[in-house]
Amino acid sequence: MFPLWQEGYLDIHMINSARGECSFLILPDGTTLVVDVGEIPATMGDFPVAQLPSTDVRPTTTYARYIKNYLPEGKSWIDYCQISHFHNDHFGDPGIKAETNPIGYRKIGAMALYDLIPFKNILDRAYPNYLAEGESKTAPIDHTWFLEEWKTLIKWGEEQGILQGARFTAGKEQIVLLYNKEKYNNFMTMNICENGYGYYIKTDETTPRKNGSRSDSGNPSSCGFYLKYGNFDYVSAGDITSAPQNRMAYYFRDCADGTKLDALKGGHHLSSNGYGGQMEAYMFPEVILNQNFYKKQPDIDLLNNKIFPIIKAQVFTTNAHPEALAENPETYAKMNGYNGHLVLRVAPGGASYYVYVLDATDFGYHVKSIHGPYTSK
Repeated sequence: MFPLWQEGYLDIHMINSARGECSFLILPDGTTLVVDVGEIPATMGDFPVAQLPSTDVRPTTTYARYIKNYLPEGKSWIDYCQISHFHNDHFGDPGIKAETNPIGYRKIGAMALYDLIPFKNILDRAYPNYLAEGESKTAPIDHTWFLEEWKTLIKWGEEQGILQGARFTAGKEQIVLLYNKEKYNNFMTMNICENGYGYYIKTDETTPRKNGSRSDSGNPSSCGFYLKYGNFDYVSAGDITSAPQNRMAYYFRDCADGTKLDALKGGHHLSSNGYGGQMEAYMFPEVILNQNFYKKQPDIDLLNNKIFPIIKAQVFTTNAHPEALAENPETYAKMNGYNGHLVLRVAPGGASYYVYVLDATDFGYHVKSIHGPYTSK
């Protein structure tokens, strides 16, 4: 089994249910963060990979069991839940058959995980009004089934004094160390995109600013953050695509010391639009960690024409569809790891890190392969 977290380490887990995205981070002082809680039906079209560990286990159960196994000792809660955007593979699907909590929300996706492991803070792009149309500087929401139920959960939690909602805002540091911030003063995060805005500092100015305008709903409105621990840095930005994807790269260009990015969560599951022009110009990750569940993910042309020859990244992806693997053996031979949970563990201080692939076919979390050490740039 993969060894448990110890103080000073930074762990980034990508939990593989093959039916949605869910990342779990343990920060150096034990602060915990879950990013997205996707849950889509066991049966879906477009050549999905097999659900893990089986169709008898709901994705939210898979996430909860994994997180409970790796929570820091003495903790039974998650400090932050950050939702990148409200698509079913990141938040939950109304087609899931689920009970309704007596408070008034269905136990689906993020709401189901809350019932299994409560979180104390929620960050999303539309709090507190969740308007489908018209809120100033908020893009339209195209999946509105959750609006009243999600608001019901947060309102109830706030009234009970056990949960706090907040709007994820570009240009703010909202994910902070809660237990020993002073000891780890070389750790920080910064929100770099939301609702179609990209946050960056112009090289010829000293005033931070947003660039962009109200965007389309869905993927381009994803929330994303930059994380730095010593020399190690990481970007996670949901399914960011189109212009906001490119503007997001300006933050790294102007603010991240001009060094090579260490790790990147694969944008839009490394679909064909998962790496924009400015990203190609300014973001050269050493490692890409990707969560995927369709045959066309990761996109073969993207890998062969951009990621491998230009970005020169080492790529790890949670799933390899059997047909994609059979049809593209040379491309998959260049991949560093696939078919499992992915864990990136950063050493205390942030100078180096390893990537682990864990068995996702059961709840033993056996280590399949170890990669590294990598030196943080």
